[in-house]
Amino acid sequence: MADICVIFAKEDEAVVRNLVLLLRNYWDVWWAEDIAQGDWEQVVRSQIRISKAVVPVISINTESKNIFKDELKYAEKQGRLIFPFLIEQAEPPLGFGHLNRTSAIGWKGAVNDPGYQQLTKKITTELKKCACEDRELIRISTLELHGKTLQLPSFVFSLSSHETQISPKDGVNLFQFLQPAAGLISAYDSWKYYNNDRTFKSTVNKVCKSSSVLFLDSGNYEASRKNDHHSKTNKDGWHRDSFRQVASELSPDIVFAFDDTNPKGGMEKVAASIISNFRADESAITLQENSLCPIIHLPRKFEGTVSECASDIITKVVSSLDPIMVAIPERELGDGLFERAKTVRDIRRTLDGLGKYYPLHLLGTGNPISMIAIAAAGADLFDGLEWCRTVADYENGNLFHFQHFDCFCERYIMRLQSGVRSIIEDPEAAYGARVASYNLDFFNDWTRTMYNMIHSGQVESLLKLVVPNIGPALYKELSL
Repeated sequence: MADICVIFAKEDEAVVRNLVLLLRNYWDVWWAEDIAQGDWEQVVRSQIRISKAVVPVISINTESKNIFKDELKYAEKQGRLIFPFLIEQAEPPLGFGHLNRTSAIGWKGAVNDPGYQQLTKKITTELKKCACEDRELIRISTLELHGKTLQLPSFVFSLSSHETQISPKDGVNLFQFLQPAAGLISAYDSWKYYNNDRTFKSTVNKVCKSSSVLFLDSGNYEASRKNDHHSKTNKDGWHRDSFRQVASELSPDIVFAFDDTNPKGGMEKVAASIISNFRADESAITLQENSLCPIIHLPRKFEGTVSECASDIITKVVSSLDPIMVAIPERELGDGLFERAKTVRDIRRTLDGLGKYYPLHLLGTGNPISMIAIAAAGADLFDGLEWCRTVADYENGNLFHFQHFDCFCERYIMRLQSGVRSIIEDPEAAYGARVASYNLDFFNDWTRTMYNMIHSGQVESLLKLVVPNIGPALYKELSL
């Protein structure tokens, strides 16, 4: 017996799939896609009859569907609880205007959307949620950010002034032209090198308005590498106030909060400090709603394992802040790939125990093999600089020196999207732009493979295919 039966128009199947996946975190949910064989109408009637509640998904597509109205009538006749969920400006069928409806206009699957949250709250008043420990959270496949949709897992193309082969200015120009799913710029670079560069800021603004999701990091990575933090002897160095100014001016989709890369004290103190600093940034920066993301750093000394420390601090921070996502540097997750993957697995299990899916972002993960292994363990987003430091072999994801692009250009050029090919084949294009464009296409393709195989239940095959030497052992070790 299902707790909830979802009825909908076939045209809305993609959106309804997201709804079903999310509701299944807490209840047994049935929808028409579960029909394997038999008389369709009889199966639907049977499921409505034995369910506890019905969620009709209302859109402009349901206004002309007589079968949708018939299903609602049958649900009402059976005395089922009915929770109408409006995803478009549309009217419920005649005779059902009296039902208390939940409006989530434009909803595509965002777990933090107020409309979706209101729906689950209404259902919870009538149907008890399943205990989180009895039900594994369904891994979400998309993240909605200010009208943009980002598939998960996803790679975020990072730009930096520190030891890369393409400047941040050239990089954002590439973003504007090729529109990757997501890109990242450094707040420090924006402040240090482009503070008065109107062209740079105009291009960043155009990227913000495009379909690309733009991330802004705290800038502390570059400031540390260049030894340019504010101090008594360096009063003009990088400072939290400068970060807040840059973040407010650029207004990106996601901003990583100003982080303390070397926190002192125990886990309780470190978690409290992250929470306090996040809230201070949140009050001081003018941002779009749900844009600020905390970065977790582990203390140098702690009791227990890396996994226990990371999971404990992340749980405390996320429980307190309820952020859009949470980030942690990959380098702090352990020494080897096995340990890092197992730490991610434990973090994911701890996060899922909170009863809501929080995407996990790994900072500094740009190696394709590492991305596969750690995504399989439960991470959702990665940002790294390998794409503008090295060149990738399209066949197996191995990385080579930037100048080795000549070894791969001709071999794989017909696999690349037309926009990338136009850059590579342009005799006036800079070498760095040609290699970065090629890498951008590779990472898009690599991430697409990860996405498709993970969400079709082929994690074991993905690990064995891409990480042949340790994939099977890693899959067994993770107990996936």
